[in-house]
Amino acid sequence: MRKTLDLAGEWRIALDRDNTGIREKWFATQLKESISLPGTTDEAGLGDFTDERCADRLSRLWRWIGPAWYQRSVTIPRGWKGKRISLFLERTKDSQVWVDKTWVGSDDSLSTPHVFDLSKELTPGKHTLTILVDNAKLPPVGPCHQVDERTQTNWNGILGRIELIARENVWIEGLQAYPNLESARSVRVVATMGNAARWKGDVKFTLDAEVVGQETALSIPSRRFKVAIKGKTTRVELDYTMPGDVPLWDEFDRPLIRLMAKTSARVKDAVLRDAQTIDFGIRDFVAKRGQFVINGRPTFFRGKNDGALFPLTGYAPMEKEEWVRLLSIARNYGINHYRFHSWCPPEAAFAAADEVGIYFQVELPNKRGITEPDNLNYSPPAEAYETLVELEGDDDAPAVRTAYLTREGERILQAFGNHPSFMMLTLGNELGGDEAVMKGMCDHFRALDGRHLYAMGTGHWHWDLKYRDADDFWVTRGTGASPDLATREASWEVELHVDHKPPSTMTDYRAALDGVPVPVVGHETGQFEVYPDYREIKKYTGILKAHNLEIFRERLKAAGMLDQATAFFRASGALSALCYREGVEAALRTPGFGGFQMLDLQDFSGQGTALVGMLNVFMESKGLITPKAWREFCCETVPLLGMRKYTWTNDETFQARIRLAHYGPTDLAKQSLVWQIRAEGKTVVKGETRSMDIPTGVVSELDLIRADLGAFKKPQKLVVTLRLKGTRFQNRYDLWVYPAKVPTASPKRILVARSFSKKVQVALAGGARVLLLAKPEKLKRSVATAFQSSFWSPMFRKGDGICPTGKETPAIQGILCDPNHPMFKDFPTESHSNWQWWQLIKNSRPMILDDAPAKYRPTLQVIDTFARNHKLGLICEAKVGKGRLLICSIDLPALQKHPEARQLLASIHRYVKSTDFKPGHELDAALIRSIV
Repeated sequence: MRKTLDLAGEWRIALDRDNTGIREKWFATQLKESISLPGTTDEAGLGDFTDERCADRLSRLWRWIGPAWYQRSVTIPRGWKGKRISLFLERTKDSQVWVDKTWVGSDDSLSTPHVFDLSKELTPGKHTLTILVDNAKLPPVGPCHQVDERTQTNWNGILGRIELIARENVWIEGLQAYPNLESARSVRVVATMGNAARWKGDVKFTLDAEVVGQETALSIPSRRFKVAIKGKTTRVELDYTMPGDVPLWDEFDRPLIRLMAKTSARVKDAVLRDAQTIDFGIRDFVAKRGQFVINGRPTFFRGKNDGALFPLTGYAPMEKEEWVRLLSIARNYGINHYRFHSWCPPEAAFAAADEVGIYFQVELPNKRGITEPDNLNYSPPAEAYETLVELEGDDDAPAVRTAYLTREGERILQAFGNHPSFMMLTLGNELGGDEAVMKGMCDHFRALDGRHLYAMGTGHWHWDLKYRDADDFWVTRGTGASPDLATREASWEVELHVDHKPPSTMTDYRAALDGVPVPVVGHETGQFEVYPDYREIKKYTGILKAHNLEIFRERLKAAGMLDQATAFFRASGALSALCYREGVEAALRTPGFGGFQMLDLQDFSGQGTALVGMLNVFMESKGLITPKAWREFCCETVPLLGMRKYTWTNDETFQARIRLAHYGPTDLAKQSLVWQIRAEGKTVVKGETRSMDIPTGVVSELDLIRADLGAFKKPQKLVVTLRLKGTRFQNRYDLWVYPAKVPTASPKRILVARSFSKKVQVALAGGARVLLLAKPEKLKRSVATAFQSSFWSPMFRKGDGICPTGKETPAIQGILCDPNHPMFKDFPTESHSNWQWWQLIKNSRPMILDDAPAKYRPTLQVIDTFARNHKLGLICEAKVGKGRLLICSIDLPALQKHPEARQLLASIHRYVKSTDFKPGHELDAALIRSIV
C-alpha cells in the first residue's frame, strides 16, 4: 500500500543571479541559506528589496524573478526498496529536479501538480534532493493571472503539498468517475493502471462507494472485477451502478460520493496492493434550449470574476478551509458561480466549491490569442506589463503555444475533473486567433471529458461579435443581434442602458438572445468604480503594500479635499451598488438568459487600481451594502417590479408589473406575493397577488400593481416592497412623487440669468441675489459627466478624461450633498446619486472649482476620479462683492417636462429668496468669469 513522506519544513536555498547554477553544478554542492516550504521567496524576504511604489497596482517589498535552488536531505526507509517512488509538488513554476548528482526531469505546468518518478534514484538511505524553480522561464501564455504582477504576482517557491509517495510496482495511476443519469445513475469508472513490474496478468479490482455524511443511512453495494494488465499502462473502464436513491449534487444539495478503488496483483511470490480514493458528485450539466440545465432543471449563473488577488501572500490559498471561507462570503452575497480569469485554482478551491455549492468556470492560463488575431486592426488597450523572460527559442510560435495549452487543459481535466463544481472550461480571456485551431482544441477536450462544457474563450472576439458553433456556451458583452446586453458599462465603448436610457425597471436583453442556440452569459458585467477607502491601507500586512492608495491619498490631500475622503467613498459606493443592482436585475428579467459574470463583487487591485467592489480585495465588506440587502436582488428567487419610470406626479396612477425570477431547487405551489408602498416609514397602500403555481427555471408574470398618487401633496420618496409570502425572498424599490403643478416662474427680487454677464456683475456689486442657470455647453472650465460611476480604472482614461477612442469620457463617481441643506427642503434626496437625479446629471457639466479657496465646498458636489482630483460642482453658492450668487450648471430650463427638474428649480427658487440663503464663502468675480 502507499506510504507518504512529508517534505514540508526547512529547506536550503540559493538564488542564481547569473543563471550559472546548472553549469556550475549547484545540485552537487550544499546550499547555505534556509527557507521554509511550502512558501515563497517573498515570504522569506529573499531576493531584491524593492519597496516599489506603484500607482497602478499593489507593490512588492521583495522580488525575485529568476532561478532559485531548493535543497534538502531525505532518508528513504528500507521498506521502500523496490517501490515506485514519486515526488509530488502541488504548485510551482518551471521546475527541474536532481537526486544527488542525477537530473531526473522537468515540468512547466502552471495549473497542476508537478510529479517526478524518482524510483531508480531514491534507494534506501540518505540522499540530497534539489529542485530548481525558475519563474523567469515561463510558458508562452502572456501575462495571465497565474503569473501577473498585478494579481497574485509572479512568485517563486513551492506551495501546497510537497511529499514523496511510495507505491507498489503495479498501481492505480489515475481514477476518474463519469456519472450518467440517463442510465440509472450508473458511473463509468476509468482507472489508469501503472505497471513497472514488467508483468502481465489479472488484477483484482474492487470498488466501494459511500455518500459522505450518510454512510449508515444509505448503503451502496461493492463491486468486484478482474482486469487484465499488460504493458506499462493499461486503461480500465468499469461500470458501477448506484442505487436509485443516491442523491444528486447541485448548488442547493451537495452530497459527495466517496469512491474507493482497491487493486491486488500476484506478481511472482508477492501480492502487490494499491488503493486510491476520490470524491465526486452525481450530477448532469448540459446546455439545452439556450439555458444551462443541471439535473434536468434550468439554472441561472450569478457569477463573480476571480482575478487571483491574494494580497497577504501573493498566491492562492492551498488549504480547503480558506477557500470555504472565501466562497462562503460570496455565497452570502447570492453568488453561485465563479469565473477564474486566465488561471486555474488549486485542488483546495474545487473541494471547497463542492462543499459550498459554487459552479466553477476555469480558464487555461492564457491572455494571448491562440494564434494571431483574425482582425489585424484590433489593438487592445496599452498596458504596462512586467517584462517576463520566456523560454529560449521560437516559443511564441502559435504551434508551440497551442501544444502547451492543449497539454495544460488535459492536465486540468485529469487533476480536477472529478469535482462536481467544475462545470466549464475555456481557452482563456478575450482571445482571437485561428478559429479552426481553437475549435479543434475544444473538440479535443470535449471528447476527453464530457462532464464539462467548453468554449473557445471568455469574451473572445469581442471586436467581431457572432456566435461560433464550437462553443457550448457564450460569455460575451453583446451578441451582434443587439448591442443592448449589459456587460461592460464603458460609456465610450457601447451605449448601454444604465447611463444611456432614462431609468426604468423594464430593460432586459431578450433581443440579444435571438438566434443564439447556446446559453449566453454576460461578460465582466458592471465595473463601476468606488472611491478609495484609505482606512484600508493598514490591512496590507503581508508581502504586498498598498502604496497605490497612499499615492492617491497624497494627491487628494494636495487638492485640499482629504477631509472628504470618507464621504467620497460612501457616496460613490452607494451609486456603484445602485448601478450593479440594475445590471443584475436586468439580467434576471431576461427569460432564457444564462447569467452574468460580474467584474466584480471585490476590488481588483491591479490594472490601474480598479476599485469596483462592494468588498475590498481581502473579500471583506466595505460597509456599503449588507449581504442581506444585496441578496434581495441577487439570489435564486428574486421578486421583480416592472415600472416604466422612477419619478411620478401626484395626478398620475402608479402602475407596475410584478414578476418573479425563480431558479430555486423546486417549483412553488399555490404561492402569492404581498406588496406594499411606504411613505415616511408608514404603509400607505398594500395588496397581495393571486395564488398560483410558479415553476423553477423561468421568469413568471404574477400581477399588476395600481395605486392612486393623489394623496401625496408634497414631494417625497416612496418605497415599494415585494415579499414572497412565507419565505425569506423580498425586494424593494425607491420611487419619487412630486406635485403635478409647481411654480417655476422666476421669483421676484431675484435676478435669474443664463450667463455671467455685465448686468449680473453690476447687480452683485450692488448687493443683489442672483441665480445663474449656466448653459452647460458654454462653461469654460468643466468636465464630462455621466450618471453611472466611472468605468473600471484610470487605465482607460488619460488625466484629462480622454479615452482610447480619443474622445472625452466621463471620469466621475456621482454626487455628494447634504440632504439637510435648506436648498433641498422641497427636493428629497440622499447624500448620493439616486435615480431621481438621472435626467439632471445627464443634462449638466460639472464646473471645475480648483482655484476656489481650499475650504470651499460646492452645495451639490461631484466626486472626481481619484486619478484627477478636481474640485467639481453642479450647484455652488458664494458671496460675490456685496451680493449673493448661486450657480447651477444643470440645464434646468431645458428639462421642465421632467417633474424632478421642475421640483429642483422650484426648490432652488424658494431657497435663493429665503433667509437661509447665506453663502459662507466669498468667490472673486474673476474666478467666476474663468469658469462660466
